[in-house]
Amino acid sequence: MKQEALKTSNLENMSTGIEILVVEDSPTQALKLKYILEKQEYAVRLAVNGREGLEAIEQRRPTMVISDVLMPEMDGYEFCSTIKNDDDLKDIPVILLTTLSDPQDIIRGLESGADNFLNKPYSEEALMSRIKYILINMDVRSRTRTGMGIEIYFANKKHYLTSERIQIIDLLLSTYENAVEKNRELEQTNKKLRNVQEELEKNNDQLRLLNEQKNTLLGMAAHDLRNPLYLIEGYSDFLLKDNSENLSEEQRTIISAVQSSSTYMVTMINDLLDVQKIETGNLEMNFQKGNFHTLVDTILERQAFAVKKKGVDITVNRPEHIPDFHFDAARIEQVVSNLIDNAVKFSFKGSVIEIQYQYDEKELVFSVRDHGPGIPENELNRLFKPFSTTSVKPTGNERSTGLGLAIARSIIEKHTGRIWVESELGKGSTFSFSLPVHPSATVDPTS
Repeated sequence: MKQEALKTSNLENMSTGIEILVVEDSPTQALKLKYILEKQEYAVRLAVNGREGLEAIEQRRPTMVISDVLMPEMDGYEFCSTIKNDDDLKDIPVILLTTLSDPQDIIRGLESGADNFLNKPYSEEALMSRIKYILINMDVRSRTRTGMGIEIYFANKKHYLTSERIQIIDLLLSTYENAVEKNRELEQTNKKLRNVQEELEKNNDQLRLLNEQKNTLLGMAAHDLRNPLYLIEGYSDFLLKDNSENLSEEQRTIISAVQSSSTYMVTMINDLLDVQKIETGNLEMNFQKGNFHTLVDTILERQAFAVKKKGVDITVNRPEHIPDFHFDAARIEQVVSNLIDNAVKFSFKGSVIEIQYQYDEKELVFSVRDHGPGIPENELNRLFKPFSTTSVKPTGNERSTGLGLAIARSIIEKHTGRIWVESELGKGSTFSFSLPVHPSATVDPTS
């Protein structure tokens, strides 16, 4: 369907006496061109493809044609070729709007006899510069036509070009002007990027300062809170374990709640302090030669009460002997305790938690497996990030800071080891880590 509404001739209102035919299938682009040209007092007619463009030329010969390349029915190359092969029309200058991104575009433009090229997207300044150049050189063009063609080989194909020398020069100038325009745009973009980068650096400096202030305040508050909480946790633990027979059921319930809350608060404060150390790069390791069996036995003994309270069992499968090797006992105890504690939280009453570790003279691999609800696969990558939680809830509504696994990862990485998880919904999860074993080493493994 022809877009008659787009076809306009207002030659009588224009003072230049120059009429430009715009052949463009996009109404938006066509109206943009029309607006720019009419601002310069050029008369404008519009056509939506090559065939309508030829009809418009038959009705009245324009001073110049500006045509898009990609159009339905008849594209810009065929439209231009038709004009240039007609002795009555070939003197009409044709500007093709093209990307010039493919060398083949240039060859097709030359084969079609185009007088000039404008790279899309174009600026108003570039468009007017190209039009004025052609108008100024129209007389030169008519006097330098030779009618001779040349054969060239390009991209393993033979091409016959009838383009005049001035057309080829125009192409080179168009390409150069396009390159200059693109370079100008690139410089402007780089300037904007530099400004954004400077602004980002200022913001980052402010964020670093705020983070340092936050860490300082956090450290001060945590240290002030931790000592009284240790006392509350210790006394409540003493009352429950060593004085339980003198307490009523209601008293035991209240003290148990106090112990649970204080233990949670102490854990959270310790975790926050560790995160602070990780963020500031101050999480230090104290590597000493130690026995891994002894470490695990100590942790299991300490967690026996919580395991019994949850109603789960723990089995341990381990080698008879592991030589002493260098590791930070306090930090690795923190990691192992966290994995066992998580397994207890996410285990159902009556289920079994399986602890297993292996040693092969190069590394030790430790695993804790529960038979709880499991973790969705799309949530596994969040587990080792600070303050990250999953949609799976502990089976006994226990609380969690969301920091333990992130801290565990940092500790294991400080030991040049690895930590990972495998999980299946409805079947449970297995958390594992590896540690390099250097029985004869006299220095820490990160040296």
